[in-house]
Amino acid sequence: MELILGVMMLLALSYYMVGPCNCSGVCSPATYKLRLSNAGAFHFPVFHREHPCLDPSPVHASSVSDAGTVIGNDKIHQGKYFMAINLGTPAVFNLVTIDTGSTLSWVSCERCQIKCHQQAYEAGPKFNPQSSTTYRQIGCSNEDCINIHQDNGIPYGCIDETDTCLYSVRYGSQYSAGNLGRDRLTLGDITVVDDFLFGCSMDDVFYGSEAGVIGFGNKSYSFFNQMARQTSYNAFAYCFPSDHQAEGFLIIGPYPQRLELVTPLIRGYGLRSYVYSLLLLDMTVDGKRLEVDPSIDTRQIMVVDSGTDDTFVSSPTFYALAEAVTSAMRDKGYYREYGSEKVCFRPDGGEPVNWRGLPWMEMQFLRATVKLPPENVFHQQSVDRICLAFQPDTSGVRDVRILGNKALRSFRVVYDLQKMTFGFQARAC
Repeated sequence: MELILGVMMLLALSYYMVGPCNCSGVCSPATYKLRLSNAGAFHFPVFHREHPCLDPSPVHASSVSDAGTVIGNDKIHQGKYFMAINLGTPAVFNLVTIDTGSTLSWVSCERCQIKCHQQAYEAGPKFNPQSSTTYRQIGCSNEDCINIHQDNGIPYGCIDETDTCLYSVRYGSQYSAGNLGRDRLTLGDITVVDDFLFGCSMDDVFYGSEAGVIGFGNKSYSFFNQMARQTSYNAFAYCFPSDHQAEGFLIIGPYPQRLELVTPLIRGYGLRSYVYSLLLLDMTVDGKRLEVDPSIDTRQIMVVDSGTDDTFVSSPTFYALAEAVTSAMRDKGYYREYGSEKVCFRPDGGEPVNWRGLPWMEMQFLRATVKLPPENVFHQQSVDRICLAFQPDTSGVRDVRILGNKALRSFRVVYDLQKMTFGFQARAC
């Protein structure tokens, strides 16, 4: 999710390679457990929504509320991955979106003041700060309140009568607003942060049904920085599985150093000092470079955003990409559908899509060329229809290019904030 105006927060992750699920029948409770490694890193399992170790229904609080599990569930929010957290005393279970493109974490709270999104039963109940014995509000003169207002251009946000700091975050046409507070954060059966800073949302326009957002952005009040103080290494990584049989992980702290490809990590972009960016130099389709007007500089800064599904590139790059993919698909017996916003294809004979015969793509970053398999390039709309998971940056809402989570699914990606590098490893989950 691209945070355009609001407070943000960074959830840092890291992951260890695992083999395919060998689940048969009921999975062990240990399958879902958050654990602390000998190296001092927090490990979380990551599951596709159809993983056999999960209940066949979308997500049940009873199966993950004690777990710190991370799950993909399109019924709650298309193309997102969620983390199970517990807030307060007694602890309240919530599923929240993992978002590297924002910083301030927030959950939907009881006593909605204006308008609030409908929260799915599977995402847990709305948090009620008055029911938590460990909740405390943030005062108007508090340093965190002042920093959050300054970071997001909020001239003033306070209820003077109760000395309550207010926040407001915006994600394009979506937003969340409410009170800033602190409470106990528990992941699995481990109390990770006693005074976790987050937003208690009482007014929002939000298109998902999850409880809220856990941010990853680079600010002192981010989730990552609150967690990183308890680890020995300033890094996070993750692997979001696309195969329902696969299991991924996210780890906060030290990570396995073996990586296939490494590119420089750029801290911030323009006025967005909190985001993490990469330099994209070029792209190819089936080994052929895109045909872009030579007078146009195709190099572009890409913000890595786990909360956005598709990848957004510059318009000249996109239209050249669409033509290259159309040509490659035509050679493989597919025709392009015109008249829709997305670039979509169907087999000429009406048969199911043959994924093994689809074109592959390369994204050439500085000192690292990443090969994307067809599963990372296309969305499957039906058995005989697929659409490109890339879009042009022409919405008017975005003024930066976005590397979305679809392109990097099943990759281990590592944000090393000590070395300032971003690492890739294919087929990792």
